[in-house]
Amino acid sequence: MSCEQGHKISQQRFMQIRVDFVKHVDDIRSFLDYAVPSGLLTKGHENRIMSERNPDDQTRQLHDYIYKKLPYDSDKLMSALKESKHFKIFDLLDEQSVYPMKFKTHGRVVLINNVKFDDEEKYPERLGSEKDVEGITKLFTAFNFDVQLYSNKTAEEMEDSILKEAAESTANEDCFVMFLMSHGALGNIVGVDGEKLPYSTINKILKKSTPLKNKPKLIYVNTCEINPTEKDIKKYFNVPDLYVTFATVPESLAFPTDESGSVFIKCLISVYETNKDRCDISSLSLDINSQVSKEGNEISMDQVSSSFSTLKKNVILRAKD
Repeated sequence: MSCEQGHKISQQRFMQIRVDFVKHVDDIRSFLDYAVPSGLLTKGHENRIMSERNPDDQTRQLHDYIYKKLPYDSDKLMSALKESKHFKIFDLLDEQSVYPMKFKTHGRVVLINNVKFDDEEKYPERLGSEKDVEGITKLFTAFNFDVQLYSNKTAEEMEDSILKEAAESTANEDCFVMFLMSHGALGNIVGVDGEKLPYSTINKILKKSTPLKNKPKLIYVNTCEINPTEKDIKKYFNVPDLYVTFATVPESLAFPTDESGSVFIKCLISVYETNKDRCDISSLSLDINSQVSKEGNEISMDQVSSSFSTLKKNVILRAKD
């Protein structure tokens, strides 16, 4: 939920987060720069707050003044929090529209990366993919995930690995992430044996997995989408609480670059790292699409990424403090 959509924060809810408010509102002057002009607080409030010598006392005074303005000025509060980059408090107050990320380790990243194939003529070695693995591992480790790497797997081994990881997800994990990186045909990821694992099979695994029920599931597909037999990507995946990003659109190629990894993964990592303090997965899809297109044009290759979502809330990831 964005600030423009309207908020109604009760005094009771605001009092419940008082300890967090005092702990995480660490730039009061920046907050006041937005709160005073908006009318949430007055110049008199600002002067009395800043007259306190102890920073924690300043924040407690700030909390007390805001408390009296709720719920009527909820939108002004949320706007000031967002603009002053106090995202921790913003999300605590906006929790009904954000999937909880409450555990120290948020979950697992299943990273499947096929590089060398039995039929090298039909499926050339995916040079540069080690850069993708390195970047993904670094990024999602910073986001408080455990990364499990599966390299050079057959179609059957890929299916078994996904089944295993989906079954082993625990109640102490907030989110499930999977990267599928290989050669591909429309609706399928290709194993090193040349056999294809349909996305619809992966969909069934996710759908039947009790441990993954109600958890956000993020899938990143870095394969080509050629040799079309099915043009509607929505039929690949229909699991609730799912976000899927494809490196390209149906009937198109996903381009690698030997020196820095694939265009799609390079752009995804760049966008997420730029927003690592508050990585809003759904809203950043547009930035990824834009950067993939720009990067492709710079190397004279047309590539357009795409995404599909059944998420019911926002997924917000943050790098470790």
